[in-house]
Amino acid sequence: MNKRKKLRKPKTSGQSESEETRLFTWIPLWGWVLIFLVPLLLSEYMFYVAGRTLSVILFPIVWTGFWFAMMERSDWWILKRGRDKEE
Repeated sequence: MNKRKKLRKPKTSGQSESEETRLFTWIPLWGWVLIFLVPLLLSEYMFYVAGRTLSVILFPIVWTGFWFAMMERSDWWILKRGRDKEE
């Protein structure tokens, strides 16, 4: 019993860029700031109330590193879009 592998058509780079811009253009820069800060603040409050001091210290570092990695992978698209509108 062999499983058949589905062959996918490779996307061209133009298709993926246009899909990416369509998906996220409606979110303003302040929306991205809220998406970054609200979970961070809620988690910090939760860890503080639970008395997890190590988590209070480490979570912001990990959260910032996660967002840095995501923005690095997306070639800093969120910030570049904001700069393009200013020019």
